[in-house]
Amino acid sequence: MTAPQHYDTPQHYEAAFPGDPHMVAQARRWTRAALAGAGVPDELVCDALTCVSELATNASKHTASGEPGGKYRVVVEVAGGRVHVEVVDQGGPGTPDVLLGGGESGRGLWICAALGVVKYAVVPSGGRRVCVDLPHSADGTHDAARDGGEQR
Repeated sequence: MTAPQHYDTPQHYEAAFPGDPHMVAQARRWTRAALAGAGVPDELVCDALTCVSELATNASKHTASGEPGGKYRVVVEVAGGRVHVEVVDQGGPGTPDVLLGGGESGRGLWICAALGVVKYAVVPSGGRRVCVDLPHSADGTHDAARDGGEQR
């Protein structure tokens, strides 16, 4: 059996998933496997899974990715002791927003912003790319001091 790679080594993983909300679990499983193979610490894997779950759910529920035949792409990058996750959807109305309301839904980006730095952009195809960079300290441990993230 080979030892997992150290997560300071740059690694890139990418996969497409159907936009059906029931397929979000598949995106989480894929992300878990990618990060485990990269040697990412469990606590950081859990945060990445939370973000992928929230972003994939948003893509399935609020964009053209959730329409029949729609899909979204999950990208996971590990480099320099950092984890970057993103979901690229097929576009939709409005702009992603971090909501702080008391409703039962609509807080996915807020959750992601509590875990890392959130950024988003429109891609040339008309879709959107929503990214979360998960912070942690230079010694490889998870950073307990989170500042709530940033939007662009």
